[in-house]
Amino acid sequence: MSTSSGDPFAPVYRLLDEIAMKHYEMAQTLGEYKDLVEKLEERRDEETLRVARALPGARYMVSQTFVRENWLKVQAELQVLFPPD
Repeated sequence: MSTSSGDPFAPVYRLLDEIAMKHYEMAQTLGEYKDLVEKLEERRDEETLRVARALPGARYMVSQTFVRENWLKVQAELQVLFPPD
């Protein structure tokens, strides 16, 4: 998991950057979801309702999985950098 040359902390920083970007994308997904709900509040549309019931939540769950897995990778990298005594 760690690099054999260069900055040994680079993988940790890269993973943290990926997590931050994914959180930004998740915030955008929430904004899109709010827009869908507002659209439904103004006028019920079956297609919009179908999308609101499934798509944004599924995308958000996939992003949560990505974040959770990257946190595990961060923990593993830190374990390599700072092995237990």
